[in-house]
Amino acid sequence: MELFAGKTMRPHSDLDISAFQENKREAVALFQQDGWDVYKRVFEPGSWGGLTPLADENDSKLDDARTIWAIKQGSHLIPKPRVEGGDVLDFEISSHQQTDFNFIEMVFDRREGNNFICHKDKDVVRDMDKAILCRDGVPYLAPEIILFLKSPQVYSTHEIHREKTPADFKAIMPLLPDESRRWLIDALDIAHPDGYSWLDGLL
Repeated sequence: MELFAGKTMRPHSDLDISAFQENKREAVALFQQDGWDVYKRVFEPGSWGGLTPLADENDSKLDDARTIWAIKQGSHLIPKPRVEGGDVLDFEISSHQQTDFNFIEMVFDRREGNNFICHKDKDVVRDMDKAILCRDGVPYLAPEIILFLKSPQVYSTHEIHREKTPADFKAIMPLLPDESRRWLIDALDIAHPDGYSWLDGLL
């Protein structure tokens, strides 16, 4: 979103990188070759979830992975064993501003033909040439897609996100071109049929 806006908007505790599902094994291999510890993000109902370490790019746990975290020693993102043991770890974020390049969250997206798939269960897609934009040679995900992906309730209620998500929407919403704004309105209508707080501002 900052590449789109052309300015820094707020501190960031992590760097998010998008890649496609078919490239996730290459991504794991690349991180590990460069000295990163790589974990699959585990999503658990009713909690913020945890992490489980990946042995290598052929680890079967990667098959259904939607997100991986790459962490360097000394990072402000600290995996911690659970009291009950097991291979799923809790984690602590010691700082909400990343000052060293030591923690990356990589999200694996899907595409079908010329469509970027924005929602796994809903008919929300974006043409690839509108989904991936470029600034100064750096490709980035269109801001309307990022806002849509940040629309689930966890991004407005969890302590890590509840201040950042409204701030991102407030900063980006006035900059959206009309076509992007219309797409976001339609996407939110589909994903949140009972209504959504951003729609008044967008309309």
